[in-house]
Amino acid sequence: MAENSLDRVAVLKHIQVLTEAPSAQLEQVESTLADGYACALGIEAERLRLQRELEGRAAALAGRRGPEVDEVAGLARGIARADEELAELRAALVELARMARRLRTS
Repeated sequence: MAENSLDRVAVLKHIQVLTEAPSAQLEQVESTLADGYACALGIEAERLRLQRELEGRAAALAGRRGPEVDEVAGLARGIARADEELAELRAALVELARMARRLRTS
C-alpha cells in the first residue's frame, strides 16, 4: 500500500495546486484526472487483494487465537486504510472533474 500511498499523495498535492490556481490549463487538469483515476484503480486492486486474503485467512482461523489472528487483524486494518485513501482521493477527483467541466465550457 505504501507504493500507492506515495502516488496518491503526489496526485492529491497536484490536484490541490490545480484547484487553487487562479487559472489552470485544461490539459493539466485532464492529465491529473487520468493520473488520479489510475491511482484509485491501483488502490482498489490492492484493497480487493487484501479482502480476498482476509476472507481466506479468517475462514481458516475460525475459533483460534494467536499470531494468525493478528495477521488477519492487520489485513482488516489495511482494508480500512485503503477505504479511507479511496474516499479522500475520490473527493479530490470530483472537485478536479468539476474544474475540467468549467474549463471545457469556457
